[in-house]
Amino acid sequence: MRKQIVEPVGVYPPTADFSQAIRVSGGDLVFVSGIIGMRADGTMPADTREQVELAFANLAAVLDAAGATPADVVKVNVFVRDDFRLVRDDVREIRARYFTHDFPVSTLVQVAGFAGPEYRFEIEAIAAVPSRADASGPAGAPSRAPGG
Repeated sequence: MRKQIVEPVGVYPPTADFSQAIRVSGGDLVFVSGIIGMRADGTMPADTREQVELAFANLAAVLDAAGATPADVVKVNVFVRDDFRLVRDDVREIRARYFTHDFPVSTLVQVAGFAGPEYRFEIEAIAAVPSRADASGPAGAPSRAPGG
C-alpha cells in the first residue's frame, strides 16, 4: 500500500495539521463510523475536552480492531457542537497526539446538535492499510476483523 501526500501548487497552504489531498494505491480501505466520546460503560462526560479525548481513544481502538493505526488514516471528518473557537486548541492538541505526520485530509463542521443531546464531539475516518488475504472463508465471502 502506498500513500502519497499531494501538495498542489497555486493553492493556499493547509491552515492546520492536515493534507489537502492524499493518493492511495494498493491496499484495503477501512471505513470507521462516527465515533463519540462515550466511555465503555455507556456514560458520557459533560466536559467537551474529555469527550474529544475519549473519541480519539475510541477511534484508535476501533482502528486497532480493524488492523489499522491512526498513521493509516487518510481522511477524517470532525463534528463539534460548541463554537469551534472555544474548543480549537483542545481539539488540535489532542489530534496532534494521534496524527503526527503525513496528516490525513480533514473536514471540520460545527453542528447544531447530534443524535444524543449530551454529545459534543464526533469523528469519523477512512484508513488505508496493506491488503491481507482472508484465508478463513470462501472467496467473496464477507469477513470480520478481529474484535469486530
